[in-house]
Amino acid sequence: MTIKRILLIDDDADDRELFCEALVKAAPDFMCLTAIDGRKALSGLTSKAIEKPDLVFLDVNMPMVSGWKILAALKSDNELKDIPVIMYSTSSFPEEVSRATTCGALCFFSKPNDFEELTKSLKLVAAHLVANTLPLLRHSSSVFVSLPV
Repeated sequence: MTIKRILLIDDDADDRELFCEALVKAAPDFMCLTAIDGRKALSGLTSKAIEKPDLVFLDVNMPMVSGWKILAALKSDNELKDIPVIMYSTSSFPEEVSRATTCGALCFFSKPNDFEELTKSLKLVAAHLVANTLPLLRHSSSVFVSLPV
């Protein structure tokens, strides 16, 4: 089995650590990659210093360059545009949820309030990634993903 790589781009160190711990628990065979900001992630991906991930979780609210600008840059790059991106935020405003898929993200995911909820959600994401069924994460009636656990 090929190791699946998930890249989290998030400026918050605690969120990055929690995410990777939850991913290790949810999917021990997966690799958790992190970047502290979008510019560094884009630079690493385009220079191939960062191996192309199978999925990106992208924080919406980051200083310097927002997640929305990073999403636009990813989707406009011929080498990177096919990487599925899940917008990841503490916000759950309907405008942002709608904007996520309009701008090319797979879906929008609100950061869970606790570790167990995050672990269960990442387990579901991992299962869809392995089965090559990520588009099924979207609800048929909404682009907002509050992943069922």
